[in-house]
Amino acid sequence: MQMYVDGRWHEGSDGGRISVINPARTSEIVGSIPDGTAIDVDVAVSVAKRAQLEWARLSLAERAAMVAEAGARLAAIDPSAPEALTREMGKILAESVMDFQSPPWAWSHYLNDLDALDRVLTDRRFDDTGRLEVRRRPVGVVGAIVPWNWPIALLGVKLGPALLAGNTIVAVPSPFASLGVLKAIEAIGAALPAGVVNVVTGTGERVGAALSAHPDVDMIAFTGGLEAGRAVAQALGSRLRRGVFELGGNDPAVLLDDVTVDDDLIRKLVAAFTVTSGQVCFAVKRLYVHDSLLEEVTAKLGDALQDVVVGDGLDPEVTMGPLANERQFKRFTAMLAEAEASGAKVRSFGRARDQGSWSGGYFHLPSLVTQVRAEERIVADEQFGPALPIVGFRSDSEAISLVNATPYGLTSSIWTTDPSRAWEMAGHIDAGVTFINKHGMAAFDPGAPFGGVKDSGYGREMGAEGLLEYTWTHQINDRQILG
Repeated sequence: MQMYVDGRWHEGSDGGRISVINPARTSEIVGSIPDGTAIDVDVAVSVAKRAQLEWARLSLAERAAMVAEAGARLAAIDPSAPEALTREMGKILAESVMDFQSPPWAWSHYLNDLDALDRVLTDRRFDDTGRLEVRRRPVGVVGAIVPWNWPIALLGVKLGPALLAGNTIVAVPSPFASLGVLKAIEAIGAALPAGVVNVVTGTGERVGAALSAHPDVDMIAFTGGLEAGRAVAQALGSRLRRGVFELGGNDPAVLLDDVTVDDDLIRKLVAAFTVTSGQVCFAVKRLYVHDSLLEEVTAKLGDALQDVVVGDGLDPEVTMGPLANERQFKRFTAMLAEAEASGAKVRSFGRARDQGSWSGGYFHLPSLVTQVRAEERIVADEQFGPALPIVGFRSDSEAISLVNATPYGLTSSIWTTDPSRAWEMAGHIDAGVTFINKHGMAAFDPGAPFGGVKDSGYGREMGAEGLLEYTWTHQINDRQILG
């Protein structure tokens, strides 16, 4: 495929290309994308800057109608698009379909009540002293840098509010998931004026860095790893420009002593740490279980995991695909090996769909890690893979200390039969989000802000707060207050 700039498809300026490998069969080249350069970024930013003036002049209703049409086109996309996403990054087809369906769902929060959206964007005040308006103006050109795990959904939560606020976009997807993004943009771009949405493909080191440093990029919305996020933030800081950063998390789930350990609980926990092979920023990464329930929960999780079938995500019998790329596979397996070498017990469950092709992909069975020390990387860091360390605790205060003993603070969850106890405990957890008796995809509310604290980043996506990130305030005032 080609990159998408000014409503047309383009090759990169130097003609270089990046091959896209299937992580389920590493001998298979799925396709290729342009290996973009700073020149390509400069062209795209210039186009977006020119288009932004006209886009911002449209009324909110006009912009909303086009965003709604873009969502409808994305929802009706050809099945070959999610199939391409599965082939390039590995997750099961049902998750890839959900990835493409996510943006229209997220955008509906804004589109279903344009009057409320208008009130968010303009605060009008009249009294006997005069008139005051606080208008929310678009920041201008927004750079959107998205990762490989849920690239369409994570681009969508940036596109919707940014476009509705009057901004234009230059997106840089991960080279491990650019084909799916380009297919999504083909649908979205058909509903928008040329230049409003643009995609430059390539590596973070070249096009991501060039986008972050470009003088005409007014803001970056970034989802990805901590070190890459720091580099982007430093580039923005040197130019005094803003950003929204979601940098992952080491997300804990806490099972209190009164929780009912039934099939529903176990099913939800399994889904919360095996979704996309554990490669989700808000997946459960650490499980803290009261000592009185530790043995029972561990045994029931193991029993449930025996039903997991690992293999090619396009196979309808497969319930969990491979890890997305060689780098992530090596990092994850090294973490498990380190924990085991230090005395932790690592047990794997489930089965391979095709044992003959197992060694040809980045496959790993879901695993439970017990008798593990808190300082091991598999507990202290974000493993981003299908392994769940399980740690016991004796009191609520100890659980809170364990949960907060991390540089991250994205999501968390508390599981109990006592809602008041959960709400009280949630107030002591250092995280941008705390779910109660749920965790994962089904827990999300598109009308609520999402984001982290500490090393999980800053700024918010979704909800009114997510929309306002893409604006600056302009006070217009004829009030006579004094004299």
